Amino acid sequence: MSTDLTSDPEPVGVRRAALRLAFGVTACFALVEALGWDATFLAPLLTAQMLTKLQQPPSLTQGFALVVMIGVSTGVVLAVTASFLGHPAVLILALALLLYLSFYAHLRGAPNLATLLVQTSVVSLPVLAVASPDAAVGFAGALVSAGFVAVLTAWVAFAAFPGDATDTAPQVPAGAANAPGPREAARDALLNTLVLLPVLTRFVLVASELAVVVLIVIVNLLRQHEPQQGQRAALGLILGNLIGGLAAAVVYNLVLLNETFPFFVVMCLAATLAFAGRIATAGQRAPVYVIALATFILLLGLGMTPLPGGSSEAFVTRLANVLWASAYAVGAVSVLELWRIRPIHNAPIKTRAR
Repeated sequence: MSTDLTSDPEPVGVRRAALRLAFGVTACFALVEALGWDATFLAPLLTAQMLTKLQQPPSLTQGFALVVMIGVSTGVVLAVTASFLGHPAVLILALALLLYLSFYAHLRGAPNLATLLVQTSVVSLPVLAVASPDAAVGFAGALVSAGFVAVLTAWVAFAAFPGDATDTAPQVPAGAANAPGPREAARDALLNTLVLLPVLTRFVLVASELAVVVLIVIVNLLRQHEPQQGQRAALGLILGNLIGGLAAAVVYNLVLLNETFPFFVVMCLAATLAFAGRIATAGQRAPVYVIALATFILLLGLGMTPLPGGSSEAFVTRLANVLWASAYAVGAVSVLELWRIRPIHNAPIKTRAR
Protein backbone atom coordinates (compact mmCIF):
# COMPACT_ATOMS: atom_id res chain seq x y z
CA MET A 1 0.00 0.00 0.00
CA SER A 2 1.33 3.42 -0.88
CA THR A 3 2.31 5.56 2.07
CA ASP A 4 2.13 8.88 0.20
CA LEU A 5 -0.34 11.09 2.03
CA THR A 6 -1.31 12.81 -1.20
CA SER A 7 -2.85 9.53 -2.38
CA ASP A 8 -4.56 8.69 0.92
CA PRO A 9 -8.27 8.33 0.16
CA GLU A 10 -9.19 8.95 3.78
CA PRO A 11 -8.48 12.57 4.84
CA VAL A 12 -9.30 11.72 8.45
CA GLY A 13 -5.99 9.88 8.71
CA VAL A 14 -4.14 12.92 7.38
CA ARG A 15 -5.80 15.27 9.88
CA ARG A 16 -5.15 12.83 12.70
CA ALA A 17 -1.44 12.62 11.84
CA ALA A 18 -1.15 16.42 11.65
CA LEU A 19 -2.96 16.92 14.95
CA ARG A 20 -0.81 14.26 16.59
CA LEU A 21 2.36 16.04 15.46
CA ALA A 22 1.18 19.51 16.53
CA PHE A 23 -0.18 18.28 19.87
CA GLY A 24 2.97 16.30 20.67
CA VAL A 25 5.39 19.14 19.90
CA THR A 26 3.32 21.73 21.77
CA ALA A 27 2.73 19.52 24.81
CA CYS A 28 6.43 18.68 24.99
CA PHE A 29 7.44 22.36 24.63
CA ALA A 30 4.96 23.37 27.34
CA LEU A 31 6.23 20.68 29.71
CA VAL A 32 9.93 21.51 29.46
CA GLU A 33 9.27 25.26 29.66
CA ALA A 34 7.08 24.77 32.75
CA LEU A 35 9.81 22.66 34.37
CA GLY A 36 12.43 25.30 33.55
CA TRP A 37 14.84 22.90 31.82
CA ASP A 38 17.97 24.04 30.02
CA ALA A 39 18.05 23.86 26.20
CA THR A 40 14.28 23.48 25.99
CA PHE A 41 14.40 23.05 22.21
CA LEU A 42 15.86 19.53 22.54
CA ALA A 43 12.81 17.56 23.70
CA PRO A 44 10.26 19.08 21.24
CA LEU A 45 12.80 18.80 18.40
CA LEU A 46 13.26 15.09 19.08
CA THR A 47 9.51 14.66 19.47
CA ALA A 48 8.93 16.28 16.08
CA GLN A 49 11.51 13.95 14.50
CA MET A 50 9.73 10.93 15.97
CA LEU A 51 6.17 11.93 15.11
CA THR A 52 6.99 12.88 11.50
CA LYS A 53 8.29 9.35 10.90
CA LEU A 54 6.18 7.00 13.01
CA GLN A 55 2.98 5.40 11.76
CA GLN A 56 2.33 3.61 15.06
CA PRO A 57 3.60 4.29 18.59
CA PRO A 58 6.73 2.42 19.68
CA SER A 59 6.10 -0.62 21.79
CA LEU A 60 7.21 -0.70 25.41
CA THR A 61 10.27 -2.75 24.44
CA GLN A 62 11.12 -0.39 21.59
CA GLY A 63 10.70 2.65 23.83
CA PHE A 64 12.94 1.16 26.49
CA ALA A 65 15.53 0.18 23.89
CA LEU A 66 15.52 3.71 22.46
CA VAL A 67 16.10 5.26 25.88
CA VAL A 68 18.98 2.83 26.53
CA MET A 69 20.49 3.59 23.11
CA ILE A 70 20.21 7.32 23.80
CA GLY A 71 21.99 6.97 27.12
CA VAL A 72 24.73 4.74 25.71
CA SER A 73 25.36 6.87 22.60
CA THR A 74 25.48 10.11 24.58
CA GLY A 75 27.80 8.50 27.13
CA VAL A 76 30.12 7.26 24.37
CA VAL A 77 30.37 10.71 22.77
CA LEU A 78 30.98 12.32 26.16
CA ALA A 79 33.69 9.76 26.99
CA VAL A 80 35.40 10.25 23.61
CA THR A 81 35.28 14.02 24.09
CA ALA A 82 36.74 13.84 27.60
CA SER A 83 39.47 11.40 26.52
CA PHE A 84 40.73 13.36 23.53
CA LEU A 85 39.93 16.95 24.46
CA GLY A 86 43.63 17.68 24.85
CA HIS A 87 44.38 16.18 21.41
CA PRO A 88 42.18 18.05 18.89
CA ALA A 89 43.36 16.11 15.82
CA VAL A 90 42.52 12.74 17.39
CA LEU A 91 39.22 14.09 18.72
CA ILE A 92 38.16 15.36 15.29
CA LEU A 93 39.02 12.02 13.64
CA ALA A 94 37.03 10.14 16.29
CA LEU A 95 34.05 12.48 15.82
CA ALA A 96 34.26 12.06 12.04
CA LEU A 97 34.07 8.28 12.46
CA LEU A 98 31.05 8.56 14.76
CA LEU A 99 29.31 10.89 12.29
CA TYR A 100 30.01 8.56 9.39
CA LEU A 101 28.67 5.52 11.23
CA SER A 102 25.55 7.38 12.39
CA PHE A 103 24.77 8.69 8.89
CA TYR A 104 25.30 5.22 7.44
CA ALA A 105 22.97 3.67 10.02
CA HIS A 106 20.37 6.39 9.36
CA LEU A 107 20.48 5.80 5.60
CA ARG A 108 20.15 2.06 6.10
CA GLY A 109 16.96 2.48 8.16
CA ALA A 110 18.15 2.62 11.79
CA PRO A 111 15.76 4.23 14.34
CA ASN A 112 15.46 7.91 13.51
CA LEU A 113 15.64 9.17 17.09
CA ALA A 114 18.72 7.12 17.94
CA THR A 115 20.79 8.34 14.98
CA LEU A 116 19.68 11.94 15.50
CA LEU A 117 20.77 11.80 19.16
CA VAL A 118 24.20 10.49 18.19
CA GLN A 119 24.66 13.26 15.62
CA THR A 120 23.38 15.96 17.97
CA SER A 121 25.77 14.72 20.66
CA VAL A 122 28.73 14.65 18.28
CA VAL A 123 28.22 18.22 17.05
CA SER A 124 27.36 19.77 20.42
CA LEU A 125 29.18 18.07 23.30
CA PRO A 126 32.77 18.62 22.03
CA VAL A 127 32.03 22.26 21.21
CA LEU A 128 30.58 22.92 24.66
CA ALA A 129 33.37 20.96 26.35
CA VAL A 130 35.99 23.27 24.84
CA ALA A 131 34.35 26.23 26.60
CA SER A 132 33.28 24.39 29.77
CA PRO A 133 33.46 20.65 30.56
CA ASP A 134 30.67 21.14 33.12
CA ALA A 135 28.42 22.64 30.41
CA ALA A 136 29.06 19.58 28.21
CA VAL A 137 28.10 17.21 31.03
CA GLY A 138 24.95 19.23 31.69
CA PHE A 139 24.01 19.21 28.02
CA ALA A 140 24.59 15.45 27.86
CA GLY A 141 22.15 15.02 30.72
CA ALA A 142 19.68 17.30 28.94
CA LEU A 143 19.98 15.16 25.80
CA VAL A 144 19.21 11.95 27.67
CA SER A 145 16.28 13.58 29.48
CA ALA A 146 15.00 15.02 26.21
CA GLY A 147 15.11 11.61 24.53
CA PHE A 148 13.18 10.05 27.41
CA VAL A 149 10.55 12.82 27.30
CA ALA A 150 10.30 12.49 23.50
CA VAL A 151 9.45 8.79 23.77
CA LEU A 152 6.85 9.48 26.49
CA THR A 153 5.36 12.32 24.43
CA ALA A 154 5.06 10.06 21.39
CA TRP A 155 3.05 7.57 23.45
CA VAL A 156 0.78 10.32 24.79
CA ALA A 157 0.31 11.84 21.32
CA PHE A 158 -0.69 8.48 19.84
CA ALA A 159 -3.06 7.90 22.77
CA ALA A 160 -4.70 11.28 22.16
CA PHE A 161 -4.84 10.82 18.35
CA PRO A 162 -4.58 7.07 17.79
CA GLY A 163 -3.62 5.63 14.44
CA ASP A 164 -4.99 2.58 12.70
CA ALA A 165 -4.00 0.26 9.88
CA THR A 166 -4.80 2.89 7.24
CA ASP A 167 -2.79 5.67 8.89
CA THR A 168 0.37 7.10 7.41
CA ALA A 169 3.09 9.15 9.02
CA PRO A 170 3.28 12.86 8.17
CA GLN A 171 6.56 12.16 6.38
CA VAL A 172 7.29 8.67 5.11
CA PRO A 173 10.51 7.27 6.56
CA ALA A 174 13.19 5.62 4.54
CA GLY A 175 12.54 2.17 5.87
CA ALA A 176 14.51 -0.96 5.21
CA ALA A 177 12.63 -1.65 1.97
CA ASN A 178 13.42 1.81 0.55
CA ALA A 179 16.88 2.20 2.07
CA PRO A 180 19.84 2.58 -0.30
CA GLY A 181 22.20 -0.33 -0.74
CA PRO A 182 25.33 -0.62 1.39
CA ARG A 183 27.60 0.92 -1.26
CA GLU A 184 25.34 3.89 -1.94
CA ALA A 185 24.68 4.43 1.77
CA ALA A 186 28.41 4.39 2.48
CA ARG A 187 29.02 6.98 -0.22
CA ASP A 188 26.21 9.27 0.97
CA ALA A 189 27.32 8.92 4.60
CA LEU A 190 30.85 9.91 3.62
CA LEU A 191 29.50 12.91 1.67
CA ASN A 192 27.48 14.08 4.69
CA THR A 193 30.47 13.65 6.97
CA LEU A 194 32.69 15.66 4.62
CA VAL A 195 30.12 18.47 4.61
CA LEU A 196 30.00 18.63 8.41
CA LEU A 197 33.67 18.10 9.17
CA PRO A 198 35.13 21.52 8.22
CA VAL A 199 32.53 23.41 10.26
CA LEU A 200 32.83 21.01 13.20
CA THR A 201 36.63 21.33 13.13
CA ARG A 202 36.37 25.13 13.14
CA PHE A 203 33.99 25.21 16.09
CA VAL A 204 35.83 22.57 18.13
CA LEU A 205 38.77 24.98 18.11
CA VAL A 206 36.66 28.09 18.79
CA ALA A 207 33.52 27.25 20.79
CA SER A 208 30.41 29.41 20.99
CA GLU A 209 26.64 29.11 21.26
CA LEU A 210 26.52 29.98 17.56
CA ALA A 211 28.41 26.75 16.86
CA VAL A 212 25.70 24.52 18.29
CA VAL A 213 22.95 26.33 16.34
CA VAL A 214 24.83 26.16 13.05
CA LEU A 215 25.84 22.52 13.43
CA ILE A 216 22.39 21.28 14.43
CA VAL A 217 20.87 23.14 11.46
CA ILE A 218 23.36 21.49 9.08
CA VAL A 219 22.68 18.05 10.59
CA ASN A 220 18.91 18.45 10.14
CA LEU A 221 19.34 19.65 6.56
CA LEU A 222 21.61 16.74 5.64
CA ARG A 223 19.13 14.28 7.13
CA GLN A 224 16.32 15.73 4.99
CA HIS A 225 18.34 16.12 1.80
CA GLU A 226 17.72 13.47 -0.84
CA PRO A 227 20.59 13.44 -3.38
CA GLN A 228 18.43 12.11 -6.20
CA GLN A 229 15.98 15.02 -5.92
CA GLY A 230 18.44 17.53 -7.34
CA GLN A 231 19.59 21.02 -6.47
CA ARG A 232 16.14 22.62 -6.62
CA ALA A 233 14.96 20.44 -3.73
CA ALA A 234 18.10 21.33 -1.79
CA LEU A 235 17.47 25.04 -2.30
CA GLY A 236 13.94 24.46 -1.04
CA LEU A 237 15.41 23.43 2.30
CA ILE A 238 16.96 26.90 2.61
CA LEU A 239 13.48 28.31 2.09
CA GLY A 240 12.24 25.99 4.84
CA ASN A 241 14.83 27.40 7.23
CA LEU A 242 13.77 30.95 6.33
CA ILE A 243 10.08 30.15 6.91
CA GLY A 244 10.79 28.50 10.24
CA GLY A 245 13.07 31.34 11.36
CA LEU A 246 10.56 34.04 10.50
CA ALA A 247 7.77 32.13 12.27
CA ALA A 248 9.95 31.76 15.37
CA ALA A 249 10.74 35.49 15.35
CA VAL A 250 7.04 36.39 15.11
CA VAL A 251 5.96 34.00 17.88
CA TYR A 252 8.85 34.99 20.14
CA ASN A 253 8.09 38.71 19.84
CA LEU A 254 4.37 38.15 20.43
CA VAL A 255 5.21 36.14 23.55
CA LEU A 256 7.39 39.00 24.77
CA LEU A 257 4.38 41.32 24.46
CA ASN A 258 2.19 38.99 26.49
CA GLU A 259 4.42 37.09 28.89
CA THR A 260 1.92 34.52 30.12
CA PHE A 261 2.35 30.77 29.89
CA PRO A 262 -1.12 30.04 28.37
CA PHE A 263 -0.44 32.59 25.61
CA PHE A 264 2.89 30.90 24.83
CA VAL A 265 1.15 27.51 24.57
CA VAL A 266 -1.58 28.90 22.28
CA MET A 267 0.94 30.58 19.96
CA CYS A 268 3.11 27.48 19.85
CA LEU A 269 0.09 25.30 19.03
CA ALA A 270 -1.05 27.66 16.26
CA ALA A 271 2.40 27.63 14.62
CA THR A 272 2.92 23.88 14.91
CA LEU A 273 -0.56 23.20 13.53
CA ALA A 274 0.32 25.26 10.46
CA PHE A 275 3.58 23.38 9.93
CA ALA A 276 2.07 19.97 10.68
CA GLY A 277 -0.74 20.56 8.20
CA ARG A 278 1.74 21.35 5.44
CA ILE A 279 3.98 18.39 6.34
CA ALA A 280 0.97 16.07 6.13
CA THR A 281 -0.25 17.33 2.75
CA ALA A 282 2.80 18.67 0.88
CA GLY A 283 3.86 15.32 -0.59
CA GLN A 284 7.39 15.52 -2.00
CA ARG A 285 7.76 19.06 -0.61
CA ALA A 286 7.22 17.81 2.96
CA PRO A 287 10.97 17.99 3.82
CA VAL A 288 10.82 21.78 3.34
CA TYR A 289 8.22 22.06 6.11
CA VAL A 290 9.96 19.48 8.30
CA ILE A 291 13.05 21.70 8.17
CA ALA A 292 10.86 24.75 8.83
CA LEU A 293 9.34 23.13 11.93
CA ALA A 294 12.76 22.07 13.23
CA THR A 295 14.17 25.57 12.74
CA PHE A 296 11.10 27.09 14.42
CA ILE A 297 11.57 24.84 17.47
CA LEU A 298 15.32 25.45 17.63
CA LEU A 299 15.15 29.24 17.42
CA LEU A 300 12.10 29.65 19.65
CA GLY A 301 13.61 27.34 22.28
CA LEU A 302 16.93 29.19 22.24
CA GLY A 303 15.08 32.48 22.57
CA MET A 304 13.08 31.26 25.56
CA THR A 305 15.97 29.41 27.24
CA PRO A 306 19.52 29.99 25.90
CA LEU A 307 22.10 27.23 26.13
CA PRO A 308 24.13 27.04 29.36
CA GLY A 309 26.71 29.80 29.21
CA GLY A 310 25.04 31.32 26.15
CA SER A 311 23.43 34.70 25.68
CA SER A 312 20.04 35.79 24.41
CA GLU A 313 21.12 36.97 20.96
CA ALA A 314 18.86 39.03 18.72
CA PHE A 315 16.60 36.90 16.57
CA VAL A 316 17.90 38.51 13.39
CA THR A 317 21.40 37.29 14.31
CA ARG A 318 20.14 33.77 14.95
CA LEU A 319 18.20 33.73 11.69
CA ALA A 320 21.24 34.96 9.76
CA ASN A 321 23.27 32.12 11.29
CA VAL A 322 20.63 29.59 10.29
CA LEU A 323 20.55 30.85 6.70
CA TRP A 324 24.34 30.86 6.55
CA ALA A 325 24.44 27.24 7.75
CA SER A 326 21.81 26.24 5.18
CA ALA A 327 23.60 27.97 2.31
CA TYR A 328 26.89 26.34 3.30
CA ALA A 329 25.34 22.87 3.52
CA VAL A 330 23.56 23.15 0.16
CA GLY A 331 26.65 24.57 -1.53
CA ALA A 332 28.96 21.92 -0.07
CA VAL A 333 26.57 19.10 -0.97
CA SER A 334 26.26 20.43 -4.54
CA VAL A 335 30.04 20.48 -4.96
CA LEU A 336 30.61 17.06 -3.43
CA GLU A 337 27.81 15.49 -5.48
CA LEU A 338 30.00 16.02 -8.55
CA TRP A 339 31.76 12.94 -7.20
CA ARG A 340 28.50 11.05 -7.66
CA ILE A 341 27.85 12.39 -11.16
CA ARG A 342 31.38 12.21 -12.57
CA PRO A 343 31.65 8.38 -12.71
CA ILE A 344 28.48 8.36 -14.84
CA HIS A 345 29.83 10.98 -17.24
CA ASN A 346 33.21 9.24 -17.47
CA ALA A 347 31.70 5.85 -18.20
CA PRO A 348 32.79 4.42 -21.58
CA ILE A 349 30.26 4.80 -24.37
CA LYS A 350 29.30 1.52 -25.89
CA THR A 351 28.96 1.47 -29.66
CA ARG A 352 26.97 -1.03 -31.60
CA ALA A 353 29.04 -3.42 -33.68
CA ARG A 354 28.76 -2.85 -37.41
